[in-house]
Amino acid sequence: MNKKMTFLQKTPLPLCFLLTVISLPTMALTDKKEIKTSEHSNYPAQFFAQYQPQSAYSMIQRLPGFNFDGGDNARGFGGNAGNVLIDGARPTSKSGGLSGALKRIPAKQVERIEIIRGGISGGDAAGQSIVANVIKRTDITTGTYALKFRRAPHGDLQPNIEAAINTNIGQWASVFDIDMGFGPGYRDAIINNYDANNELTTSARETRKDLGRFSFANGQMLRHFDAGKLTLNGRVGADKWKNNQNQDIYNNQLADDSASDSQYKLIESKRFETAEFGIDWVAKFGDWKLHSLGLGQIETDKFTSGSNTFENDITTGFDIYSNDSYQSEYIIRNTYGYVGSNKLKPEYGLEIANNYLRKSSAYAFNGIVEELDNANVKVTEIRAELFANFVYTYSDAFSIDGGLTAELSEIEVIGDEVKKQEFNFIKPRISATYKFNDTTTFVIEAERVIEQLNFNDFAASSSTIDGRSVSGNSNLKPEQSNELSASLDWNYSEKGSLKVNAFHHWRDDVLEEIILSSGGQGLGNAGSAKVWGFETDISIPLDWILNNGLLEVSYNYIDSEHHDLIIQSNRNLSDQTPIDFSAELRQDLVEHKIAWGINYYHDSENLDYLVDEIENFEGNKRTKIFIESTHFDDYKVQLEVSNLNVAKYTRTRNFFVNDRSGEPNGVEISNRRREPVYKLSIWGTF
Repeated sequence: MNKKMTFLQKTPLPLCFLLTVISLPTMALTDKKEIKTSEHSNYPAQFFAQYQPQSAYSMIQRLPGFNFDGGDNARGFGGNAGNVLIDGARPTSKSGGLSGALKRIPAKQVERIEIIRGGISGGDAAGQSIVANVIKRTDITTGTYALKFRRAPHGDLQPNIEAAINTNIGQWASVFDIDMGFGPGYRDAIINNYDANNELTTSARETRKDLGRFSFANGQMLRHFDAGKLTLNGRVGADKWKNNQNQDIYNNQLADDSASDSQYKLIESKRFETAEFGIDWVAKFGDWKLHSLGLGQIETDKFTSGSNTFENDITTGFDIYSNDSYQSEYIIRNTYGYVGSNKLKPEYGLEIANNYLRKSSAYAFNGIVEELDNANVKVTEIRAELFANFVYTYSDAFSIDGGLTAELSEIEVIGDEVKKQEFNFIKPRISATYKFNDTTTFVIEAERVIEQLNFNDFAASSSTIDGRSVSGNSNLKPEQSNELSASLDWNYSEKGSLKVNAFHHWRDDVLEEIILSSGGQGLGNAGSAKVWGFETDISIPLDWILNNGLLEVSYNYIDSEHHDLIIQSNRNLSDQTPIDFSAELRQDLVEHKIAWGINYYHDSENLDYLVDEIENFEGNKRTKIFIESTHFDDYKVQLEVSNLNVAKYTRTRNFFVNDRSGEPNGVEISNRRREPVYKLSIWGTF
């Protein structure tokens, strides 16, 4: 089912037109006298009082016209920055993420949030044209906690506890938090299989019930030390997950309530553990800042799956797959940057990282072990980045920031063979920001991007439920891209905003599933591609028709062109969602201490091109609603129902003889359903 919907076919144009019409009177009614620099660059804690936020993260979510970017989790430290700073610096921890650092800050400890437009010195948010800076109070001890209860269909109520405290221990400003609980899930499906002549061969009624159990703890301590600030970070945690999946299979007929011809049972389990420790020191010497960071992180991941097929309670087939991995990363990073009042603010730095992965996989069907390419691998990477960044503020309206990075790395893969590769890349970046006035900003950016390889792709993997294995590939090269983007950010009222970002990428060595030299199927470098699209976010105050109402709309479009060597024709890249459209309507009835809202997610489509298969994943229109109350001081209670209208997904697998250039060889259609999930949350502060 290799169908490609055009932009006009998939775009909800009537809805977009309606939103535009709705927004026009709002813009026209905006009092221009209310639009001041102070209102759009400095939001005191009182601004968020009507939402009764419990943490800095929930305050960031209510910033008008601001789209939170939590950064990446790629190897290394420098390239993972998001668009939020804490007291002028990015968090020094890594595995917990930026959102985790913000959730650890109780709302009572936030003095204000600044919005900074244009380049920022110091490299803490390099490449971000608009950044939020959370300014904390240090004169109080405060904390926050949350009790959450989730219930998936046909399951029990599962709890989740979150708690954080910020306090001073001697000379150390400290923050500690825990997050532990359960994550339930449930899904049912009808799976129909057809042969090459489109004749039904089997049908199955499937149920899937899974449960995750997790516990994580974080700690951070900061104090003045030797003319600077010393920060210690630590994180430990574990996540256990188990899935039970059952199918009643019917031969040559649609699934019904009669006795099935056979049964299929699958049990999957996964255990993930992580530990991280970091040390960070920042000191100013006149107009220059020295920043030194050391970080170490280890992760273990164990996965097993086993399935059995039964006929009349007799086992007719069984298989088992196991995967065991250990991963570590150690980083040393030093930067030296100018923070004075000159128009030109340079920064220089060096980062060295050592990464290691050990992974082993095994698969057996009916007791017979299947040989997998690179089933046992060890991957070692030594990478260094030498960089120079700068910000040049020509005037209050115009600034330029950019940088040049030299990346040198060596990756050694020890598997079925020993493969060592050396990579040297030069990565320039330049960005220009022009502020038309206090409310409108235009940014254009050009950048050379080198994507990081996923070490797991060097090793073999297998999917028991899909019945397919993928070989590891020791010859992978990083994907490279020349990227150009332009964005316009317009805050037309206190809560109203419009942001549009258009982009075009020219990519080389794109990663797609290909036929490897060994004859197996696996991820490999498949040539060049072009990618283009735009992202639009609009916030529309609805006070003129709904008191203190706000409509937030997100619309993203992406398209691409890649020459497929298997079919000798152009197609889209794999794993792209052409249209991503969502909207949230929220009303805060401050006088009644009640808020309610509804989220809408438009239907979606995603195509994935494998060697001998095309997988098409489609989702229906979905809704989520919530109602919350802040009737009791320092408490907030929220009831949320997701998949309100029942989420429906269709996964279609189109098979081909040998590869996609061959004749069609059958279709598998899985119609999946996720019924409503209920979540009750109670937040409190102290």
